[in-house]
Amino acid sequence: MTFPYITRLFWGSIDLQWFPEACRRKSGFYNVRHFIEQGSMPGAKVLNVLAWRKNLREKKESDETTPLEIAATLYQNSSSALAALPALKAAKIQNETSRKEYLATLNDIESMAHLGLYYAAKVRAACDLALYDESSDESQKQSATRFIEVALIHWKDYATSYTSQYIQPVLYNRTGVVNIPDVIQDAEKDVKMVREWKPGTIDEKKVKPTRSEKGFRH
Repeated sequence: MTFPYITRLFWGSIDLQWFPEACRRKSGFYNVRHFIEQGSMPGAKVLNVLAWRKNLREKKESDETTPLEIAATLYQNSSSALAALPALKAAKIQNETSRKEYLATLNDIESMAHLGLYYAAKVRAACDLALYDESSDESQKQSATRFIEVALIHWKDYATSYTSQYIQPVLYNRTGVVNIPDVIQDAEKDVKMVREWKPGTIDEKKVKPTRSEKGFRH
């Protein structure tokens, strides 16, 4: 459930706009500032980070899911999956073909769990950074820094797990060349961005709404 949950919060209607396997779109990586400014999925009843911040500022109650609730769900799902893997890997499967397929599936689960932990940490960093941007409270910046540093660790774990099974780089028809290990450099830039962030960087009036279709047809 890594992709369904993160995509409810961070919306792009097609892979050109949002390719969650690599945290990017066709034109490049989505950094922590993008995670503050990007809109959420239409109709999903999920607050994006700026809307969540606005509600906090105005002390407004809402029944919509918050970014921190999305992060908590991603963290819980991913942690549970990783905790279950040792016992699953110890299962004895006699048929060689079935065993290979089984282990490949477990590797996919491991990769998606690490990616889920990455997004959980990145969303939490974006929330703290958004608050710091408005309040100048250094404790919020320190918290954002810790979370984005943790996100970097999770991306490295994701890259290790992913490349143990899949060849990289890969040329996709619409998103271009994708190389999961190379994204480590982008994740490192995220850490630098948070460390150097200055309050008042984001002007809500200048943030453009995410372009997306109006609902879905069945």
